[in-house]
Amino acid sequence: MHVGSNRNTDKTVELPSSVLNKHVAMLGATGSGKTVAAKVLIEEATLDGIPSIIVDPQGDLARLAIIGDRAALAENGGDAERSRLWEEKAEVRIWTPTRQKGLPICLDPFSPPTGELDAEALVSSWDLMASGFAVLAGHDVEKKSPGGQIKAFLNELLTESARLGCYPHDFVSLSELVVNPGLMLEEGAEPARIAEIIGGYIKDPVREELARRFNALDSGVNQLLFSLGVPMDIETLLEPAKNGKVPVNIFYLKSLGSEDLRQSFLQELGRRLYDWMLNQSTAEGETKLLFFIDEVSKYLPSDPRQPPAKQIIKLLFEQGRKYGLSCALATQSVANVDYKILGQANTIFIGRFQTKQDRGKIADLLKVGGADLGLVDELPSLEAGEFQIVCPDISKVPIQIKTRWLYTDHGATLGENEVEALTPQSLRDWAKERSVAHSHSANPPAIPLSRKQMSKGMTENETPFESHLMGGLMLLKDPKDPLSVMLGATNLFTALVLLTTTYLLGQSWIDGENLGLLLIFGSLLSLVSCVALVVETLLSDERALVQRIRKRARPIQYLILIWIWILWFGNRAAWFDLSWASILIDIAQTLSTLFVLLEMAHRIRLGNLQLQLDWNPLAMMKEAVHSMKLLLSESEIAVMRATSNQVMQSLQFLTEIVTACLLGLLLFEIGDFTLDSTFSSEIVLRLFSIYALQITAKVYVNFHSK
Repeated sequence: MHVGSNRNTDKTVELPSSVLNKHVAMLGATGSGKTVAAKVLIEEATLDGIPSIIVDPQGDLARLAIIGDRAALAENGGDAERSRLWEEKAEVRIWTPTRQKGLPICLDPFSPPTGELDAEALVSSWDLMASGFAVLAGHDVEKKSPGGQIKAFLNELLTESARLGCYPHDFVSLSELVVNPGLMLEEGAEPARIAEIIGGYIKDPVREELARRFNALDSGVNQLLFSLGVPMDIETLLEPAKNGKVPVNIFYLKSLGSEDLRQSFLQELGRRLYDWMLNQSTAEGETKLLFFIDEVSKYLPSDPRQPPAKQIIKLLFEQGRKYGLSCALATQSVANVDYKILGQANTIFIGRFQTKQDRGKIADLLKVGGADLGLVDELPSLEAGEFQIVCPDISKVPIQIKTRWLYTDHGATLGENEVEALTPQSLRDWAKERSVAHSHSANPPAIPLSRKQMSKGMTENETPFESHLMGGLMLLKDPKDPLSVMLGATNLFTALVLLTTTYLLGQSWIDGENLGLLLIFGSLLSLVSCVALVVETLLSDERALVQRIRKRARPIQYLILIWIWILWFGNRAAWFDLSWASILIDIAQTLSTLFVLLEMAHRIRLGNLQLQLDWNPLAMMKEAVHSMKLLLSESEIAVMRATSNQVMQSLQFLTEIVTACLLGLLLFEIGDFTLDSTFSSEIVLRLFSIYALQITAKVYVNFHSK
């Protein structure tokens, strides 16, 4: 990265882009040229193919959208060719929250953590989300009462609703849930758990006031912050509108009318960055994104001040480097910025400082890093654009530098009308396609474990398994999970069998061989099964809604299984003749029953079912079911703990045992068990069905993994 020239030798000073990975700080008094130095860094990162997200509180950095005067560039020793390269590569977008002068962007505080996160990161993500809602409601989460208590209440409320599939997606539904958490009882929540949420954190009047504040966020300027423009999404920000371009995203915070709104906006931006980076895998020293904040003192003040955005920005500085997130900041008020966060920057541009207090803070900062303190005495004599670069990875002594001429324009801060003129229609069209007419993430929320789940030994790596007898195409969309593919294929096959048998029953009724009630019942179930498959396919992006539909339709799923058994028995008992479809019914019966038995086995395992011996079999069964319900709540049943791998291994082990027993019976000719017997034929057909399904699923998964 060409950042300037050595003041003593006039030689070009170049820094490797790897220095970005360990964070950068631009320090200097007003007029020292730190904003120019920041722009140089952003220009060079862009030329190196690194996209950026820039927080611009005053409108200085928005001038990156203006190409500089090339004649002036040439006169001052600039590189005209790199300037043209910047113009070709950079795609500068000025985002204006609550306004349409630039590209409008809105917050989506209801977007939950997704992806595969470890336990600590997942808890942190939900905690940050709860903090964001508490701050939006006007509470200081650093104060235990009521801010900290409200945050804890919201954390429990949101995670529990996510577990139950009734997670709120707007302030109205959140307000309803806050004032009445008992609504989750309808979704299968445990009464004791709801009582704990209601009474364990805040009093009823506080909840009612909190609900009113959330309702108020759905009106006026606040409503624009959450509804106008492109939803905040890091992947969208990193997507170029035109192929080959490198996005330079500038958040023009002057469009937000109050400091509270700016703090809330930056906190939510930080939370989305945090969730994004946790899902990144990077090579050593790789930088995937540059995150820059200008005039950072309001957001990262020294202790004990704790504004809303400070906690998340601190997390980004502490953890960003291992995920490829480069954090950079600029400030003229070193004394007013948290020195612990400044200390995270491995590369520091130090410009002119006149006051003794500021130079003393610089000296304290350099002592922590073991740098040469001699440069402090030179700071008052530096001119605009002159800096001492302290970077132990590059040089043991400070690098004396004068920043190069910018490829972009530098001047007064931009007003909203100027921003409007700098936003081309092509970018507006691109943004409009991604604006608020959007559905929520297709990815299901990543839900942290409850205390009860952790007490029973579940780990964060386990994923839920539950038999969905009415799901099909959506389950097949997960090519990484053989069990999901098997269940999806079983459901599609079962739906086809239901349609086939309904047709055959209709033919039989026309011929006067059975009652019309069988045809009506079979037709209704076939229709329900097919409609369920179609609805689930159409709503594949609305995971929470699909989950709720499945929960409501669960009795019908078991009814379909019972109907398949009736068809099997009726055909064997000669109540009706299904002729060539008999084998299809046997296969559907085997596979659908298999998945229900697997799920029930895990219900029993999770419930630690205890059988009390009794001479009365009915009393013994009643006691067993009662003990399972006591130990396994409805919400725990909804989130089954067995992983797909465990279930798959259990299924393979079971089929291998049955196969070995079958071969043993045939080999040693035990009893009348022969290949010609009806019993052996039944077992062979069912084993064949299970093996064929397993092989098909594995082939499907392997094909999609290539």
